[in-house]
Amino acid sequence: MKSLKIVSYIISRWKLGLVVIGLGLTGSIAAGGLTHLLEKIQITHVKIQGDFRYIDAITFESDLTRRFSGNYLDTGLASIVSEVETHPWVSKATVRRIWPDTLLIDVLEQRPVAIYNDKLYLGLSGDLFEPPETVTESLPRLYGLISETMDVHSHFRVFSDRLIDISKVLSVSRGSDLGWAVTLESGIQLQMGRSDILGRLGRARAVLTKLHDEQLAVLAKVDARYSNGVALSWRSD
Repeated sequence: MKSLKIVSYIISRWKLGLVVIGLGLTGSIAAGGLTHLLEKIQITHVKIQGDFRYIDAITFESDLTRRFSGNYLDTGLASIVSEVETHPWVSKATVRRIWPDTLLIDVLEQRPVAIYNDKLYLGLSGDLFEPPETVTESLPRLYGLISETMDVHSHFRVFSDRLIDISKVLSVSRGSDLGWAVTLESGIQLQMGRSDILGRLGRARAVLTKLHDEQLAVLAKVDARYSNGVALSWRSD
């Protein structure tokens, strides 16, 4: 009786082993079949989506389709993102595969907020980039070291806010002596120096609001680099 139980146990274990092996073989065959199928699938279309103001979506899609057409498995998504983000108007990109033959790329386009040192553009994200074509819209001009880009832009925003009711700020520069200079749309230049910027801006603003239109029309410069006052320079023409 005991022998029969032992034989029955061995047979049941043997059957279980066959089932497990069968499942494993089935899974391997399925996986192998899927891999074989994917190896035959080719990427033939690239679609981009986003809010585009500067990118020619049709031309960009056509170019990306030529560059990334190929085997479905061999198309590395990380490398695609890196390459797409080399486009000067692309701030950020994400990509995913759409079965059976398409890559879908979400693109965040650069939004220029200023021209930096007359050559580069400052994007809304804080990146400096150089587009292939000049932007036609009017943008403020900022000047300073590359390492101080965000600091210069922050000062521009402060100057713009404090002077909005007097004149639009056209440019802000931080010179080699670290002194700040502001040029207004009216052509007036404000010299702020290196310290107590808000105090000096307040004194310059107080003078500007007290001058008559005829005086403002011939005013060239307000030098606020003094402890308790400002110096005015007038146009000679």
